[in-house]
Amino acid sequence: MKRLLLISALFVGFTSLRAQPAQVILLRHAEKPADEWDVNLSTRGEARARALVSFFTNTPALLTNGLPVALFATRPTPHGHSRRTYETLEPLSKELNLPVESPYAAKDFYAQAQEILNNHDYAGKTVVVCWVHDYLPEMAEAFGVKPKPPAWKSKEFDRVWLITFRDKKASLRNLPQHLLPGDSRR
Repeated sequence: MKRLLLISALFVGFTSLRAQPAQVILLRHAEKPADEWDVNLSTRGEARARALVSFFTNTPALLTNGLPVALFATRPTPHGHSRRTYETLEPLSKELNLPVESPYAAKDFYAQAQEILNNHDYAGKTVVVCWVHDYLPEMAEAFGVKPKPPAWKSKEFDRVWLITFRDKKASLRNLPQHLLPGDSRR
């Protein structure tokens, strides 16, 4: 009986371990139009969304574990109804034949992070998350990044945060995209 209880305890402990992806790539939606009421990307934002396809499929630092296996964006809500996060990933979605999943509103970043961290389908793989810039530092922290990164600049659309998991620790690299004229070179 003791042996059965020990085996049962080990099994429960084993199945509750985090699945943990190898990498999570966080990015802000692409450029928005001057009209704040317009819920879609600007013309430049649409160009960035198209250029991100090559960025995500040809940048060596992002491909160490293969192409992304899942794409996540914020769910539009009645008060924050922007479709920009979805539209930013839409060309990549078509290229990779993956849906853009939007189960959570922007303020529910913690729940989104936990779902990704605990999904065994993502273990050892790469996941892309496009979110609202206001919540990206907290989301990175929810993925285990310490210390929490500084606020994402309100006019910055040309970066990604690459979170890599090794030995149960998360590290963050802030990478430039270098996709459109005028993008940061640092």
